[in-house]
Amino acid sequence: MTAVFTFRIDGKDVAGSDGQTVMEVAEENGINIPGLCHLQGIHDRGACRLCMVEIGGSPKLAAACTTQITEGMEVTAHSERLQEYRRTITEKLFVERNHVCAVC
Repeated sequence: MTAVFTFRIDGKDVAGSDGQTVMEVAEENGINIPGLCHLQGIHDRGACRLCMVEIGGSPKLAAACTTQITEGMEVTAHSERLQEYRRTITEKLFVERNHVCAVC
């Protein structure tokens, strides 16, 4: 029997099965977390860094597409800090100009 974990994303109570990622549970609950490399048929690596979220109790950002859920975790998917971080990552992708997605 698979364990079910309950936790919060942006203050919304959600639930997911053991082994699921924050991104998967967010998608199932209609919560949009931006990402470029989280595509059907492609293994998640957290390479684009756009899906970074804040996890309560941790000073570090975590990639939603690779972070597995745990019971009671508090996830922030949208904040000023994350908006600025995502803006910077997007700018860096455009500055690179000829980004080859197959590499990451």
